[in-house]
Amino acid sequence: MADTLDEMVKTVLPHFEEARKKARKTYGILLGIGIPCIVIGAVLFFIALMKDWPNIALVLLALLVIAGIVLCFVAAGVHGKYSRQVSSWAEDSVNQLLFPNALKDDGRGLLLKKVMEPGFFAVPDRYFGSNYLTATYDGISFEKANYRLQKLETHTDSKGHSYTTYEDYAQGTMYRFQYDRDFGQVVKVLEKQGMLSYAKGNLQKVETEYILFNKKFLTLASDATTVFYLLTPQIQEKILSLENKFKGQFYLAFIGNELFIAVNDSNTSIRIPWSKPLSQEEMMSIVELYAIPAVFIKLLGLNKAKFEKNAGVAAV
Repeated sequence: MADTLDEMVKTVLPHFEEARKKARKTYGILLGIGIPCIVIGAVLFFIALMKDWPNIALVLLALLVIAGIVLCFVAAGVHGKYSRQVSSWAEDSVNQLLFPNALKDDGRGLLLKKVMEPGFFAVPDRYFGSNYLTATYDGISFEKANYRLQKLETHTDSKGHSYTTYEDYAQGTMYRFQYDRDFGQVVKVLEKQGMLSYAKGNLQKVETEYILFNKKFLTLASDATTVFYLLTPQIQEKILSLENKFKGQFYLAFIGNELFIAVNDSNTSIRIPWSKPLSQEEMMSIVELYAIPAVFIKLLGLNKAKFEKNAGVAAV
């Protein structure tokens, strides 16, 4: 997997670097014209007001400011278009190579029932789902989608009037994997920093032998033995390594014969370099984030014997 993707990145990298240079040049020209238009137009407009210049002068100066604002918006659009091109290529390449039979629906998300099932977040007053994808990798089926959870908040203004707004409290990407073996147990790994409301239920806190892992994550389980069976020290180390690639919080839960992973990062983990060249390493990091389902299937061994339906239960 890695070698093939690595070769694809090497092939396309010069193209994107050339595109970045052209986009940066256009971006600089637009801002170089737009910002002075805004500053000069605004200064002269206020001078014109104080000096009582003719109305036509005020109109022309206002148009100059508006033109500058438009140019700045166009510049932002140039930046955004380049970032979308790189992200789309990375996502499409991963899907074609690793998940060729994937089904996508950008207009829908996971069922709210499934988003709530692992107990990572409090129940929302309003839910938005998008960018749904379902596929199979190495015999393991999975689905993923973006989620956005909101709470209804009541506010009071300075005059004592009350009004309500919907406020985001969780936003990111959720992955759901399904394998054949039902362990009949629950194991949750929750990042401590920035921890949101979660459902602890009757789970017990478990300390692993990996001190760094314990500092970073809260591990809860219905049975401590299952934690050590599913999360070996090698897997814990790799989870720590992967978590560093995300900007927000990371949550994981084994429930019966399902694995849930949530990356609560407000969808900001993927950032395309703009002011500096796009390196091979940075591009591979972007590609790896889109390949997360395959990464975790291999990392956790979901495609291995212990997750098969007829695997012995004595080890658990």
